[in-house]
Amino acid sequence: MAEVQQRLKRIPMSREEFEKLPEGPPFYDYIGGEAIEVNRPTGRHQHIVGRLWNALVDYLYATNLGNCWFDIDVNLPTGSTVGPDISVLLTEHLDRYDKQKGDIFGAPDIVIEVLSPTTEEYDRTDKLSEYHRSSVQWVWFIDQETLTIEEFQWTPEGYLLRQVVKGGDVFRPKSLPNFEVNLKALLRE
Repeated sequence: MAEVQQRLKRIPMSREEFEKLPEGPPFYDYIGGEAIEVNRPTGRHQHIVGRLWNALVDYLYATNLGNCWFDIDVNLPTGSTVGPDISVLLTEHLDRYDKQKGDIFGAPDIVIEVLSPTTEEYDRTDKLSEYHRSSVQWVWFIDQETLTIEEFQWTPEGYLLRQVVKGGDVFRPKSLPNFEVNLKALLRE
């Protein structure tokens, strides 16, 4: 049974007030002068993120193409701060990762969002708009129930849906040469 979409708690505040919030929980994104409370992920969500992150980091290290992080603060050029499930920086943009602060400053090359019933609308609207305004080149959405992956590519007019791969099929992203993953196999389902 699908969960009912809940409205996320939004708290108007200045950037300075947002930066003074204590580390979560609760956890917040910051978009358009509002702190937006994002929910703690489920075990299934975490399992998908963890297994996919592991596959991606192994691939990126083996090919020397870059690095990736999960649940890291990303400070976008728009002034918004979001926490994508997985953020990828290619080698030429690794300087966007601030080792001292432990955050990304600038647009990741790829962001991956594992959709939850309580945050799917927010991910597909508010966050996707911020990703577009920040020129994030690739966005992947993963349905945590069906394991369907949607890959979107940035264009000046908006994101172009490049492919939809059903759970159980092999996903070969246009954004990462020679990387492939079958989420059902990866999750041992």
